[in-house]
Amino acid sequence: MSGSVAISARDLCTRFPRRRAEDILALDGLTLDISSSSWTALLGPNGSGKSTLLKSVTRAVTPASGELRVLGADASTSDASVRRRLGVVFQAPGLDRLLTIRENLLTQCALFGWSGAAARERVAAHAESVGLTDRLNDRVGSLSGGLARRADLARALLSEPDLLLLDEPTNGLDPEARASFLDLLERTRAARPAMTLVMSTHLMDEAERCDTVALLGGGRLIAHETPEALRADLGERALHTAEAHASTLEQLGLRVRSGDGRAVATGDLDLAAHASAELTRASVEFEVRSPSLEDVYLAHAGNRSAGGGDP
Repeated sequence: MSGSVAISARDLCTRFPRRRAEDILALDGLTLDISSSSWTALLGPNGSGKSTLLKSVTRAVTPASGELRVLGADASTSDASVRRRLGVVFQAPGLDRLLTIRENLLTQCALFGWSGAAARERVAAHAESVGLTDRLNDRVGSLSGGLARRADLARALLSEPDLLLLDEPTNGLDPEARASFLDLLERTRAARPAMTLVMSTHLMDEAERCDTVALLGGGRLIAHETPEALRADLGERALHTAEAHASTLEQLGLRVRSGDGRAVATGDLDLAAHASAELTRASVEFEVRSPSLEDVYLAHAGNRSAGGGDP
């Protein structure tokens, strides 16, 4: 990737011990560069290593081997000055449910050494940026999931971080709240274009909003490109049909990934048209459409997504 790098991982390995069983290899030689000022999605299923990578960046998890640099500093030895440049929204809420939003944010300000008018002004500004000005006196425990997520984002942004990490931030939100939160992230990035956002997700439509997508599987990097480039690499069309017809599609020259009762074949327009004609003659049900990120993941990941990743 071009330009300066916010996160650089080289041969990163992380193991989690288990009683009476083999260790879980959560990161398996992961090598990845994430450019500064980008919005990057870490895309993969549960167990692909997304959360472990983010926890390694925050030093909540210590890799067993490899090198990790965050904002230019060695993550294994970086001091508090680097951690102050990070904003984090993990799956577990970072707010006290018994306190109001205002009290939570003022407490966070105190941790950074801000108090009095300076803290109140900072709280007011960030509450306004996430649309919570009129809810500052509400207890967090009384908020809907979407509003609580907004408050947690305001907390993460208080220090005006250079790097914002979000671990599946829409998990548990209803569709309307999820879309609203993603729109808020887009506005936040537009307001602070120099800030780097790294968001883990297993949802393809969320990854589509990002500048680049890092596909993870089994604790390893599978591919890292823009959504457009990842789709273009597959070809012009994706053909979906039953898994029983996978061998036929392969014989017709298409790239095929099958499993869970279905087959997805990709290739150029001519190959897709020829395959469509053959399936039509055989009275086989199928669907042809432009490749999606889900098609990309299936084509690249295969069975490699199994066996590693987050515990």
